[in-house]
Amino acid sequence: MNRPSGTLLHAAIIGAGPYGLSLAAHLRESGVPFRIFGHPMQSWATQMPVGMKLKSDGFASSLSSGSVPFTLEDFCRLTGRPYHATQLPVAVEDFVAYGQEFARRFVPNLEELNVASVDREGVAFRLTLESGETLLARHVILATGVSLFQYIPSELAHLPSDLVTHSTAHRTFDEFANRDVTVLGRGASSLNAAVLLHEAGARVTLLTRKSKIHVHQHTNSTERSLYQRLRHPMSPLGLSMRSWLASTTPGSFHALPAYLRRLITYKHLGPSGGSALQGRFENKFPQLLGWSIASAELIAPASTSTISLLNPADRRIKLTLTNPELETRELITSHLIAGTGFRIDLARYRFLSATLRALVARDANGAPNLGRHFQTSVKGLYMVGPVAAPSFGPLLRFAAGAEYASIRVTEHLLRDLARVRSTARSTFELRPAQPHLK
Repeated sequence: MNRPSGTLLHAAIIGAGPYGLSLAAHLRESGVPFRIFGHPMQSWATQMPVGMKLKSDGFASSLSSGSVPFTLEDFCRLTGRPYHATQLPVAVEDFVAYGQEFARRFVPNLEELNVASVDREGVAFRLTLESGETLLARHVILATGVSLFQYIPSELAHLPSDLVTHSTAHRTFDEFANRDVTVLGRGASSLNAAVLLHEAGARVTLLTRKSKIHVHQHTNSTERSLYQRLRHPMSPLGLSMRSWLASTTPGSFHALPAYLRRLITYKHLGPSGGSALQGRFENKFPQLLGWSIASAELIAPASTSTISLLNPADRRIKLTLTNPELETRELITSHLIAGTGFRIDLARYRFLSATLRALVARDANGAPNLGRHFQTSVKGLYMVGPVAAPSFGPLLRFAAGAEYASIRVTEHLLRDLARVRSTARSTFELRPAQPHLK
């Protein structure tokens, strides 16, 4: 077994998306020793459709670099890319390029390696990298986003994985031209997939159990009266007092009772499409609103008697649907894309040892119970990003929450670093003097 290299590291960050990079920039500026592992903006670059636009406004889509700002607006101005604080949707390609440039400027020590495993070793954590190197760290911060938490409804779990895919599995949709494709869900990922499928020539059906589809609207703040601005203040989460409070006081949200936090997190900012989708899906393809999947099965065309003899390309899925009026109908499709979002499941953190995962206290929905500084019930283990939304509110679902998380975690690690150094100095000063040898 490899021995851990070097001395005990104060902090290790796993993940190099908006939260990991922002935290690294803050730690670097504060002088906290750390290492960070991951590929910059990986899930954004590999799991988002080409041509997608962010739901967040431009002003709410910046990473946090500490005392020297480097916003998305700064990046767009320097590179000649289009930008507007509220009126121009942000292209995912621009956001990825911005994050990668942010990493080059503020996180030059980023190590583009994956962490294979993390386990406890005494008061520290042993990390094993994919390169085989091992190291010990006093603190570990998970900033891996939601890519590990892809959710596909249980009604579809038994179907072949090549016929039922999560929306994050597709960056382009040309392969579905002239095919029947059903998209499940009504959030940004579902609507983006449905629109891009339609524009790629697929025969799309959008299926959602809710009866309404919501699309985010950009609002020009200069056209709003003083009363409107006071009544519905602008925030990274949108125009409302509730969104403003969620954006500016995540610490207060954390102080609420757990059941109330769950209720607010569930109801606030439900599934909706970004403003760039306006006019691109209305009356463009069939939309089955208010229908749920009761069952799903694999079927063969009438000309083929058994599925086992069927050419894989000719397989179909038969969905039996129901609505609140207890009506039923059938829908046959050649492929189903589940834009059903993500559900926190700490078992998906397979790089954490089973023993370590079992020690993390969770709420009724399986999300980690986090302290005021994003620390789990395991001392020294932190989680930031969307996984922290049940503890700190909807702000943590978006890049805009990276600043708050970075500040709080950095404060905690700085205080612990001061204690460690103070203890080391005291130990050195109390050490008996060695006799002088002539």
